[in-house]
Amino acid sequence: MRSPSDPAPAARLRGVAISLIGLLAGLLVWQVLGQRDPVLLATPVRSFESLVSMTRDGTLPEALADTGMLFLAGLVAAVVGGVGYGLVLSRSRRLRTGTQWLVFAVQSVPIVALAPLILAAFGFGFGAKVLVVFLSAVFPILINTAEGARHTPVTLLEVARVHRSGEWALWRDVLLPHSMPYAMSGIRQGIAMAFVGTFIAEFFLEATGIGGLLLGASSRFDSATVLGLTVLVSVLAAMLMAFGQVLERAFAPWREGSTE
Repeated sequence: MRSPSDPAPAARLRGVAISLIGLLAGLLVWQVLGQRDPVLLATPVRSFESLVSMTRDGTLPEALADTGMLFLAGLVAAVVGGVGYGLVLSRSRRLRTGTQWLVFAVQSVPIVALAPLILAAFGFGFGAKVLVVFLSAVFPILINTAEGARHTPVTLLEVARVHRSGEWALWRDVLLPHSMPYAMSGIRQGIAMAFVGTFIAEFFLEATGIGGLLLGASSRFDSATVLGLTVLVSVLAAMLMAFGQVLERAFAPWREGSTE
């Protein structure tokens, strides 16, 4: 428990203040450069006005809904598949020996290189784009979960055997609770990878959502819309990463405490 003189709150306030100063400085530089070359680099005011205009006519909310649905579908599939198969790998030596090399092989292939193959096999539909997001996010979740389950203390497994726990009870009471902090670390990484995979799917498959708006604005040389959407994507990414950190702290508070 922190004492009243603990410097952590003051350090957080300094961090927030430094971040705000950096943000204001960046906006000022952007404004100056935009005024010097308004054709190639729109000012922050023009970019904000472009976002407001797309919000009023419904274009931006619809695109956000499409992108959010794709992101959530791919991430949920990656969490279910990654955690489930990671636990299975930890319990089956033969399966781990036979497929672990394939997991690392597929993970090493850039998802951009797989996008044309997915397009040829599954077309432009929503399922193909979900597959791209799934492949982008599933591997850190799978690997972290498998490692966490494999490092379950032997004493816990022996106690479960003494009490004649079945396989399902072993998973529920021992493996899953012990591997959850590791899985949450993988999920935090998977959130970032799923976000990237969402835009890869929208760029290389069917141009919908925020990715479609970015491609359309780029083809029209509409720098205000491009920059406004880019800033919006950056803000969304920062919010998602903060949410992932909150989840990780909730399931693994000892990691947060170990750094203080």
